[in-house]
Order: sequence, then C-alpha cells, then structure tokens
Amino acid sequence: MTLSSATPGRFRALWGGALLLLAACASPSPASPPPPSSSPFNPTDTAWIQLMIPMNEQLLPALDVAPPALAPFAADLRASHEEELGHLRRLRDRAGLPDANPHAGHQMPGLVSEADLAAIRLDPSTLAVKLREHLDQAALLARGEQDSGGDPETRDLAASIAAARAAQSAELAAVTDP
Repeated sequence: MTLSSATPGRFRALWGGALLLLAACASPSPASPPPPSSSPFNPTDTAWIQLMIPMNEQLLPALDVAPPALAPFAADLRASHEEELGHLRRLRDRAGLPDANPHAGHQMPGLVSEADLAAIRLDPSTLAVKLREHLDQAALLARGEQDSGGDPETRDLAASIAAARAAQSAELAAVTDP
C-alpha cells in the first residue's frame, strides 16, 4: 500500500477531530455544578472558632480575681483555656479568618463582658455563677460544632472542649456546692 499526498491531511484532520472531541468531553457543561470549595471549613466552623476565641480570652482576666476557695480551680481553668486558645488561633489562621473579634461589646451567655468583669472585680464571689454559665455555654457550642461542623480538626477540638467543660463543670460544682 502506498501513501498518497492526501493521507497526511486526513491524519491531521482525524487527529484534530480527536483533540476537539477530548476537549469537549473534558470541559464541564453549563448545567454542571460548580467544583466543591477547597476549604474544609463551613459556616459552623468559622462561627464557632470566632466565638470560642473571645469566650476564652475574655474569661482570663476574671480568673485573676478568683476568691481563695476558687483559686486552684481558676488556675487549672486558665491553663486549659490558654492551651485551647493556641489550637483555636491555629484553626483561625488555617481558615483564613481575620484576627478581629466580631463579638466585641456583645452581651452573650458565657461571654465575660467588660460589665461582667467590673462586677466580678467588685464582688469576686459572683465569679462562680459566671464560670458555670461560661462552662455550660461553651459545652453547648462545642456540641453544635461537633454536630454541624465541616472541618474534622475543628470538630475534634470541639469534642475535646465539650469533654473538658463537662469535667470542669463537675469540678466547679464540687468546689462551690459542698
């Protein structure tokens, strides 16, 4: 069999047609859904991180004025909250969230406001009530993150915090309710 001069042209046409067909198969159709986001963080994750950081940060100054009966518990609570803050800040950075506190000035259960801190400084015996509220609210929020969060590392931290808050609540009850 001999090759005619038309054969290379046919080959190019077939090859070009094959490339067009492959390109058409590779590109998504207009009705295709958009590709999934590359971020594992969903809105629950980001909201939880952005709330837990100020909850922990704003509690720390209140722990400094713990009455003597609560001082050892307050010291342990400070250590656990500071450790959690390290994890939460790393998650915040990984999620690309800003450092700003979107809850500044808010009055929310479990969040120690400036007014709460002033009241605790005037009467440190009121700290136990605020601690109980803080521990309960943080546990509730952590369970919400576990149920609805998208990032596995964030959900794992929430599980750890939920367990810690349950133990801390029991310890607080033992210290304050003889």
